[in-house]
Amino acid sequence: MGGLGLIGVAWWAEFDAASVLARRDDVVYWIVPSGAKVRHGITDKPGRWPAGTEVVALCGEGVKIPFGTPYPETPRTASITIQCDGCVAEYRLRGSPSTVWDF
Repeated sequence: MGGLGLIGVAWWAEFDAASVLARRDDVVYWIVPSGAKVRHGITDKPGRWPAGTEVVALCGEGVKIPFGTPYPETPRTASITIQCDGCVAEYRLRGSPSTVWDF
């Protein structure tokens, strides 16, 4: 089959960075919760809970999942880079991969 897997997709297409992260359960997602000015780390995959649902961040604080930004607008949180100190400390202890996620 010339490099194609069993399902007809090239092996390299099955292992790009985004698909590898999507399959892992230990990824930390850096989000800006509703009404916050800093990013918090969560382990719940984006889309798992509806907007407004409270989840526990790595620092132990309850944070609310933000509401989505309508396409083609850029999320207002895209420019926020400051991360919660408590979440950063826990993230470093875990050694998990992470990604920034804006809604």
